[in-house]
Amino acid sequence: MIEIIAAPLAHLHKEQHLGLVTEMDHLLTPETITLFGIEPLVAPFKEAVAVETAALGIEQKNLNTGKMEVTDEEREDLLTGFNHLLENGIRHFDPAKQNAAQILKHIVEKYGNLRRKPNADETVAFRGLINELLSPENLPYVSVLSDSMDWITRMEVVNERYGALFELRNKETKDTHVVSSLEARAVTDPCYKAIVKRINALAEVHGEAKYTSFINQLNGFIEGYKNTMAVQQAARFKQAANKDTEAK
Repeated sequence: MIEIIAAPLAHLHKEQHLGLVTEMDHLLTPETITLFGIEPLVAPFKEAVAVETAALGIEQKNLNTGKMEVTDEEREDLLTGFNHLLENGIRHFDPAKQNAAQILKHIVEKYGNLRRKPNADETVAFRGLINELLSPENLPYVSVLSDSMDWITRMEVVNERYGALFELRNKETKDTHVVSSLEARAVTDPCYKAIVKRINALAEVHGEAKYTSFINQLNGFIEGYKNTMAVQQAARFKQAANKDTEAK
């Protein structure tokens, strides 16, 4: 049974996300829409894609947005490196280091996947995590793990830099748009998923013949973005591992 495969929408970078939904938008020609009988689902999707395109376009023209993206990637890489440090601590032969690493790892896990949070929420979450790690209750565990304080301090510096850039960018763009690209994605994604669900159901019920070309083309785009993400993730892990090695 042919079907549209799941797309990692939540994990795509801004440009990748817009690229994928734009590819679907282009595939949804008037002829295709009529053939599939999905007119009610397509109109809100196309409107959402237009809003996301405009929001990202404005952000890309702003210098501080570029700096924010670099800083955001840096703080996420630092958190990845810190997690590697904790994993190494959990495997350490010293029971004291094992215990400290497990306690700190539990604290980090409480905050979930920070990458998936909106900009402002991610900054607040990082700040809360750092404050909890450096609290009087947990500071002794931080002290047990060598270099952990350096990682936490660096995360704090980079996170506050991001917060300052975020505020500055918002002041500069407050009169030019009312939604961020992440807010726009929150509207685009349900529309995209509704279309995917409908087409998959139609292909299952009526046979795949008239849907095969559309599904294969969209799946090709999705696989391409998945492969790109895998390469990028491998590069980030390698960079984090190198930083961890250099810090020792």
